Amino acid sequence: MAIVHIVLVVLCSVLVRGSTLDRIEEELDSRSSKRLDELLENVFERLEKRREPAIAEVEKVGAEGIDFLPVKPPVLQKPCCEKGETIVDLREGGVCHTNGGAAEVLTKPTGPASDEKQCNKQAVLKVAFDKLESCTCCAKFPECGRRMLRIDLELSSGPRSGFMFNIGDSKSNNGYAGDSNDQFNDAELDGSYPNIKAWASDKCKVKPLKTYANALVTNAVSHVTMYVSNEHVRVTNDNGLDEYLCHECLFALNGQPDSSRGGINEDIYVALNRVVAGGRIGVGVCSAKLSWVCPDWH
Repeated sequence: MAIVHIVLVVLCSVLVRGSTLDRIEEELDSRSSKRLDELLENVFERLEKRREPAIAEVEKVGAEGIDFLPVKPPVLQKPCCEKGETIVDLREGGVCHTNGGAAEVLTKPTGPASDEKQCNKQAVLKVAFDKLESCTCCAKFPECGRRMLRIDLELSSGPRSGFMFNIGDSKSNNGYAGDSNDQFNDAELDGSYPNIKAWASDKCKVKPLKTYANALVTNAVSHVTMYVSNEHVRVTNDNGLDEYLCHECLFALNGQPDSSRGGINEDIYVALNRVVAGGRIGVGVCSAKLSWVCPDWH
């Protein structure tokens, strides 16, 4: 009704002055624009009146030292990937730890002096594992934390013989699945030239579980890499070997109780050019690097 009134007023005004149709359109446009401007101005005034109390409230809250929109701070978590490394030199006898290391040295590299080819110094290390979060099964794939250990061995181009390495989860492992009956969980991985053998713990009667024939043979193999985790081992070398073994009688690294003797199991012992305990020795490992394996997606 108001628009009709405006049109009539404009039309009458134009007719009285003898204006043309163009003048009518111009007058209508002018008055419509003016009306629109008035409406917009009114809207902005109302919004401004509503905004002022809100601003005052924000300033009041800020003055009291409280966030108007509280934001939770980021939670700092332990990195998924463990970067610690331990490197043992069986030529000169040195040990190097980086980023906190991956192993505790129980017996420092000792033995007769050797040249580049005669790698015969001996050492024993201990490695502690984190417990698995969701299962107690074979940990075949890398997981966060200290749950899969990688052991890289550089082998001599000279003499190799005897027990080049011995990996076990009993402090008295002495090769061939023996540990003087100190622990029920006493699985081993032996590098007795020229083979590597995986031995079951006392839980199983099947021994050995696996033999990797000629995995250490001279002139064919210069590097060996092994991955150790709960109830799992993977053995590789630079001559094409790459096999894994999952078995309930392999390393117990998830806090399993030792039902008959010993304590809980969360660690392994790594002996180089010797067995963990006892007099069996060997020659041929020049250096060893122990490090933690990270998940591929990290």
